[in-house]
Amino acid sequence: MRLIFEDVANELLDEQRIKKYKDWITRVQAAREKGSLGEEENQYDKAEELITFYSLAPLQKVNAAIKKQIVAQILRNAGINVEINEVKKLAFEYCIEPPVKYLEYLRLNVKENPIAYIRKAAETSKKLEGRSHIDAFIETDSFLILFEFKFTSDIAPYTKFGVNRNQLARVIDVGIDHANERNKKLIVLLCSPSKLFDNHSRFYYYKIREYSDPNNIQFDLPWRTVDEINHALVKVAPVSNEDVIKAVYNNVKSYLNDNDLKDINEFFIERKLISIPLLKS
Repeated sequence: MRLIFEDVANELLDEQRIKKYKDWITRVQAAREKGSLGEEENQYDKAEELITFYSLAPLQKVNAAIKKQIVAQILRNAGINVEINEVKKLAFEYCIEPPVKYLEYLRLNVKENPIAYIRKAAETSKKLEGRSHIDAFIETDSFLILFEFKFTSDIAPYTKFGVNRNQLARVIDVGIDHANERNKKLIVLLCSPSKLFDNHSRFYYYKIREYSDPNNIQFDLPWRTVDEINHALVKVAPVSNEDVIKAVYNNVKSYLNDNDLKDINEFFIERKLISIPLLKS
Protein backbone atom coordinates (compact mmCIF):
# COMPACT_ATOMS: atom_id res chain seq x y z
CA MET A 1 0.00 0.00 0.00
CA ARG A 2 1.45 3.37 -1.01
CA LEU A 3 0.55 6.89 -2.08
CA ILE A 4 -0.37 6.48 -5.74
CA PHE A 5 0.54 9.32 -8.13
CA GLU A 6 3.13 10.63 -5.70
CA ASP A 7 4.71 12.57 -8.58
CA VAL A 8 1.46 14.52 -9.00
CA ALA A 9 1.21 14.97 -5.25
CA ASN A 10 4.70 16.46 -5.15
CA GLU A 11 3.69 18.86 -7.91
CA LEU A 12 0.28 19.95 -6.61
CA LEU A 13 0.13 19.32 -2.85
CA ASP A 14 2.07 20.85 0.02
CA GLU A 15 4.34 18.76 2.23
CA GLN A 16 1.89 18.75 5.14
CA ARG A 17 -0.90 17.27 3.05
CA ILE A 18 1.36 14.62 1.52
CA LYS A 19 2.50 13.65 5.01
CA LYS A 20 -1.16 13.42 6.10
CA TYR A 21 -1.95 11.03 3.25
CA LYS A 22 1.11 8.89 3.95
CA ASP A 23 0.32 8.79 7.67
CA TRP A 24 -3.17 7.44 6.85
CA ILE A 25 -1.56 4.70 4.76
CA THR A 26 0.99 3.82 7.45
CA ARG A 27 -1.66 3.67 10.18
CA VAL A 28 -4.10 1.54 8.19
CA GLN A 29 -1.37 -0.95 7.29
CA ALA A 30 -0.55 -1.38 10.98
CA ALA A 31 -4.23 -1.58 11.89
CA ARG A 32 -4.91 -4.30 9.32
CA GLU A 33 -1.90 -6.33 10.45
CA LYS A 34 -3.14 -6.42 14.05
CA GLY A 35 -6.86 -6.54 13.20
CA SER A 36 -7.67 -3.19 14.78
CA LEU A 37 -10.93 -1.53 13.72
CA GLY A 38 -10.42 1.85 15.38
CA GLU A 39 -11.81 4.79 13.44
CA GLU A 40 -8.68 6.94 13.60
CA GLU A 41 -6.36 4.10 12.61
CA ASN A 42 -8.58 3.27 9.63
CA GLN A 43 -9.28 6.82 8.44
CA TYR A 44 -7.69 5.81 5.13
CA ASP A 45 -10.74 3.67 4.38
CA LYS A 46 -13.09 6.66 4.21
CA ALA A 47 -10.82 9.67 3.57
CA GLU A 48 -12.59 11.89 1.05
CA GLU A 49 -9.38 13.82 0.36
CA LEU A 50 -7.74 10.68 -1.04
CA ILE A 51 -10.81 9.79 -3.10
CA THR A 52 -10.77 13.32 -4.53
CA PHE A 53 -7.05 13.18 -5.29
CA TYR A 54 -7.12 9.73 -6.88
CA SER A 55 -10.20 10.62 -8.94
CA LEU A 56 -8.66 13.66 -10.61
CA ALA A 57 -4.86 13.43 -10.22
CA PRO A 58 -4.34 11.65 -13.59
CA LEU A 59 -5.50 14.85 -15.32
CA GLN A 60 -2.05 16.21 -14.54
CA LYS A 61 -0.43 13.37 -16.53
CA VAL A 62 -2.18 13.81 -19.88
CA ASN A 63 -1.79 16.23 -22.76
CA ALA A 64 -3.92 19.34 -23.19
CA ALA A 65 -6.32 17.79 -25.70
CA ILE A 66 -7.18 14.81 -23.49
CA LYS A 67 -7.38 17.02 -20.42
CA LYS A 68 -10.08 19.24 -21.91
CA GLN A 69 -11.88 16.16 -23.28
CA ILE A 70 -12.05 14.68 -19.77
CA VAL A 71 -13.29 17.89 -18.16
CA ALA A 72 -15.95 18.29 -20.84
CA GLN A 73 -17.08 14.69 -20.23
CA ILE A 74 -17.35 15.24 -16.47
CA LEU A 75 -19.51 18.29 -17.15
CA ARG A 76 -21.71 16.39 -19.61
CA ASN A 77 -22.19 13.70 -16.97
CA ALA A 78 -23.50 16.49 -14.75
CA GLY A 79 -25.87 17.70 -17.49
CA ILE A 80 -23.72 20.69 -18.45
CA ASN A 81 -22.86 21.17 -22.12
CA VAL A 82 -20.30 23.93 -22.56
CA GLU A 83 -17.22 24.31 -24.73
CA ILE A 84 -13.88 23.76 -23.02
CA ASN A 85 -10.97 25.17 -25.04
CA GLU A 86 -8.20 24.87 -22.48
CA VAL A 87 -7.72 23.52 -18.95
CA LYS A 88 -5.42 26.00 -17.25
CA LYS A 89 -5.19 24.74 -13.68
CA LEU A 90 -5.94 21.76 -11.44
CA ALA A 91 -5.69 22.17 -7.66
CA PHE A 92 -6.71 20.31 -4.52
CA GLU A 93 -7.82 21.81 -1.19
CA TYR A 94 -7.95 25.19 -2.92
CA CYS A 95 -8.52 28.04 -0.46
CA ILE A 96 -10.89 30.95 -1.12
CA GLU A 97 -11.52 33.86 1.23
CA PRO A 98 -15.11 34.54 2.35
CA PRO A 99 -16.94 37.37 0.58
CA VAL A 100 -16.69 40.74 2.33
CA LYS A 101 -20.44 41.23 1.89
CA TYR A 102 -21.15 38.00 3.72
CA LEU A 103 -18.82 38.86 6.59
CA GLU A 104 -20.63 42.19 6.98
CA TYR A 105 -24.01 40.45 6.87
CA LEU A 106 -22.89 37.86 9.39
CA ARG A 107 -21.55 40.49 11.78
CA LEU A 108 -24.93 42.20 11.76
CA ASN A 109 -26.93 38.99 12.18
CA VAL A 110 -24.83 36.81 14.50
CA LYS A 111 -26.67 38.29 17.47
CA GLU A 112 -29.65 36.17 16.35
CA ASN A 113 -27.66 32.95 16.83
CA PRO A 114 -29.56 30.82 19.38
CA ILE A 115 -26.38 29.65 21.15
CA ALA A 116 -25.31 32.06 23.89
CA TYR A 117 -21.58 31.33 23.94
CA ILE A 118 -21.43 31.69 20.14
CA ARG A 119 -23.01 35.15 20.37
CA LYS A 120 -20.48 36.04 23.06
CA ALA A 121 -17.54 34.69 21.06
CA ALA A 122 -18.60 36.76 18.06
CA GLU A 123 -18.10 39.94 20.07
CA THR A 124 -14.35 39.40 20.23
CA SER A 125 -13.73 37.45 17.00
CA LYS A 126 -12.11 39.63 14.37
CA LYS A 127 -13.34 37.41 11.52
CA LEU A 128 -16.44 35.24 11.68
CA GLU A 129 -15.54 32.87 8.86
CA GLY A 130 -12.19 31.60 7.62
CA ARG A 131 -11.15 30.53 4.15
CA SER A 132 -13.19 27.84 2.40
CA HIS A 133 -11.25 24.74 1.34
CA ILE A 134 -12.51 23.57 -2.04
CA ASP A 135 -11.92 19.84 -2.49
CA ALA A 136 -10.87 20.19 -6.13
CA PHE A 137 -10.60 23.20 -8.41
CA ILE A 138 -10.34 23.29 -12.19
CA GLU A 139 -9.86 26.52 -14.10
CA THR A 140 -10.49 26.58 -17.84
CA ASP A 141 -10.36 29.40 -20.36
CA SER A 142 -13.95 30.42 -19.46
CA PHE A 143 -14.98 28.62 -16.27
CA LEU A 144 -14.08 27.98 -12.66
CA ILE A 145 -15.25 24.50 -11.68
CA LEU A 146 -15.45 23.86 -7.94
CA PHE A 147 -15.85 20.27 -6.74
CA GLU A 148 -17.29 19.20 -3.40
CA PHE A 149 -16.50 15.48 -2.99
CA LYS A 150 -18.40 13.27 -0.58
CA PHE A 151 -18.02 9.59 0.24
CA THR A 152 -20.14 8.59 3.24
CA SER A 153 -20.37 12.02 4.89
CA ASP A 154 -22.96 14.73 4.25
CA ILE A 155 -22.54 18.45 3.66
CA ALA A 156 -22.23 20.45 6.86
CA PRO A 157 -25.50 22.29 7.67
CA TYR A 158 -23.85 25.24 9.44
CA THR A 159 -20.61 26.97 10.39
CA LYS A 160 -19.60 28.14 13.86
CA PHE A 161 -21.19 31.57 13.49
CA GLY A 162 -23.47 30.97 10.49
CA VAL A 163 -26.28 28.80 11.83
CA ASN A 164 -27.96 28.55 8.39
CA ARG A 165 -24.84 28.41 6.19
CA ASN A 166 -24.72 24.96 4.63
CA GLN A 167 -21.54 23.75 2.95
CA LEU A 168 -22.89 23.78 -0.58
CA ALA A 169 -24.20 27.34 -0.28
CA ARG A 170 -20.81 28.36 1.11
CA VAL A 171 -19.00 26.91 -1.91
CA ILE A 172 -21.36 28.75 -4.27
CA ASP A 173 -20.96 31.99 -2.33
CA VAL A 174 -17.16 32.08 -2.25
CA GLY A 175 -17.05 30.85 -5.84
CA ILE A 176 -19.15 33.73 -7.18
CA ASP A 177 -16.69 36.42 -6.13
CA HIS A 178 -13.70 34.28 -7.13
CA ALA A 179 -15.14 33.76 -10.62
CA ASN A 180 -16.06 37.42 -11.02
CA GLU A 181 -12.52 38.50 -10.09
CA ARG A 182 -11.20 36.34 -12.95
CA ASN A 183 -13.94 37.24 -15.42
CA LYS A 184 -15.02 33.59 -15.52
CA LYS A 185 -18.32 31.77 -15.11
CA LEU A 186 -18.84 29.48 -12.13
CA ILE A 187 -19.81 25.80 -12.09
CA VAL A 188 -20.25 23.92 -8.80
CA LEU A 189 -20.31 20.10 -8.79
CA LEU A 190 -21.37 17.90 -5.88
CA CYS A 191 -19.71 14.49 -6.29
CA SER A 192 -21.05 11.58 -4.25
CA PRO A 193 -21.56 7.81 -4.53
CA SER A 194 -24.53 7.13 -6.79
CA LYS A 195 -26.25 4.81 -4.31
CA LEU A 196 -26.28 7.37 -1.52
CA PHE A 197 -27.56 10.08 -3.85
CA ASP A 198 -30.21 7.85 -5.42
CA ASN A 199 -31.40 6.75 -1.97
CA HIS A 200 -31.99 10.38 -0.98
CA SER A 201 -30.24 9.65 2.30
CA ARG A 202 -28.20 12.84 2.56
CA PHE A 203 -29.02 16.53 3.03
CA TYR A 204 -27.08 17.38 -0.14
CA TYR A 205 -29.64 15.51 -2.28
CA TYR A 206 -32.32 18.02 -1.34
CA LYS A 207 -30.15 21.16 -1.49
CA ILE A 208 -28.71 20.30 -4.90
CA ARG A 209 -32.25 19.91 -6.25
CA GLU A 210 -33.35 23.19 -4.66
CA TYR A 211 -30.38 24.98 -6.15
CA SER A 212 -31.51 24.31 -9.71
CA ASP A 213 -33.58 27.45 -9.06
CA PRO A 214 -31.47 30.61 -8.46
CA ASN A 215 -34.24 31.97 -6.25
CA ASN A 216 -33.56 29.15 -3.77
CA ILE A 217 -29.86 29.93 -3.83
CA GLN A 218 -30.64 33.57 -3.11
CA PHE A 219 -32.84 32.50 -0.19
CA ASP A 220 -29.78 30.84 1.38
CA LEU A 221 -27.49 33.74 0.35
CA PRO A 222 -29.69 36.73 1.26
CA TRP A 223 -26.79 39.21 0.93
CA ARG A 224 -26.79 38.52 -2.83
CA THR A 225 -29.35 39.32 -5.52
CA VAL A 226 -30.76 36.79 -7.98
CA ASP A 227 -29.28 38.84 -10.83
CA GLU A 228 -25.86 38.65 -9.18
CA ILE A 229 -26.15 34.87 -8.89
CA ASN A 230 -27.41 34.44 -12.46
CA HIS A 231 -24.59 36.60 -13.82
CA ALA A 232 -21.85 34.45 -12.31
CA LEU A 233 -23.29 30.95 -11.98
CA VAL A 234 -23.80 28.52 -14.85
CA LYS A 235 -25.12 25.63 -12.78
CA VAL A 236 -24.94 23.73 -9.51
CA ALA A 237 -25.20 20.04 -10.32
CA PRO A 238 -24.65 16.54 -8.95
CA VAL A 239 -22.33 14.04 -10.59
CA SER A 240 -21.54 10.62 -9.19
CA ASN A 241 -18.09 9.61 -8.00
CA GLU A 242 -18.39 6.66 -10.37
CA ASP A 243 -19.01 8.88 -13.41
CA VAL A 244 -16.07 11.11 -12.55
CA ILE A 245 -13.80 8.07 -12.22
CA LYS A 246 -14.99 6.68 -15.57
CA ALA A 247 -14.58 10.01 -17.35
CA VAL A 248 -11.01 10.29 -16.12
CA TYR A 249 -9.76 6.70 -16.30
CA ASN A 250 -11.34 5.80 -19.61
CA ASN A 251 -9.05 8.44 -21.11
CA VAL A 252 -5.85 8.10 -19.09
CA LYS A 253 -5.22 4.36 -18.77
CA SER A 254 -2.55 4.38 -21.48
CA TYR A 255 -0.63 6.98 -19.44
CA LEU A 256 -0.51 4.80 -16.32
CA ASN A 257 2.04 2.13 -15.55
CA ASP A 258 0.86 -1.33 -14.52
CA ASN A 259 1.57 -0.78 -10.81
CA ASP A 260 -0.43 2.45 -10.71
CA LEU A 261 -3.35 0.81 -12.49
CA LYS A 262 -3.25 -2.21 -10.20
CA ASP A 263 -3.18 -0.08 -7.05
CA ILE A 264 -5.87 2.34 -8.18
CA ASN A 265 -8.12 -0.60 -9.05
CA GLU A 266 -7.68 -2.00 -5.54
CA PHE A 267 -8.42 1.41 -4.01
CA PHE A 268 -11.66 2.06 -5.92
CA ILE A 269 -12.91 -1.55 -5.75
CA GLU A 270 -12.35 -1.65 -2.00
CA ARG A 271 -14.59 1.42 -1.67
CA LYS A 272 -17.15 -0.04 -4.11
CA LEU A 273 -16.74 2.91 -6.47
CA ILE A 274 -16.00 0.51 -9.31
CA SER A 275 -17.12 -3.11 -9.53
CA ILE A 276 -14.73 -4.44 -12.16
CA PRO A 277 -11.07 -3.49 -12.72
CA LEU A 278 -10.11 -0.65 -15.01
CA LEU A 279 -8.14 -2.23 -17.84
CA LYS A 280 -5.72 -0.80 -20.36
CA SER A 281 -7.27 -0.73 -23.81
